[in-house]
Amino acid sequence: MKKAKKIIDNLLLSLAGIALFIMVILSVYQVGTRFIFNSPSTMSEEIVRFLLIWFGLLSASYVFGVKQHIAILFIRERFPKTIQRVMEKISDIIIIFVALVLMIWGGYEVVKLTWAQIAPSTGLSMAAMYGALPVSGIFIIFYAIYNLLDKEELEAIKAGNQEDGGDHV
Repeated sequence: MKKAKKIIDNLLLSLAGIALFIMVILSVYQVGTRFIFNSPSTMSEEIVRFLLIWFGLLSASYVFGVKQHIAILFIRERFPKTIQRVMEKISDIIIIFVALVLMIWGGYEVVKLTWAQIAPSTGLSMAAMYGALPVSGIFIIFYAIYNLLDKEELEAIKAGNQEDGGDHV
């Protein structure tokens, strides 16, 4: 599973990097066409908007996977390490549920609703933009399951229970 995580990490980083590069090139192009030629490119603006959505959601998936996302830890840190680890596992289960319902199912519903809507400048379906929701939801669920099944974490929880002198988890 670690190999799959590494592949997904590299895939997300690569896709986000490519999206960022294209956004920069298109933004410079748009500024040039607007100020030098006095004829702004609306197509590039729309593509940048689509890419920004994909970049943001794929990057958020990656950041979640490497556990660098914003978290409110002051409550969790008041507990012993074993309880903290259990709280992380419960959090992962909640995240799986939320990502499944809101991002995958909800994103799929939005994609269905916007399938026939066409972006004015590019002629692309708006579903291409909203497709980022279920895709990033899949990656977040993968990472949450990976974190949930991480053997080192599970062993640390068991070791903590034995050190605490009981099975109170």
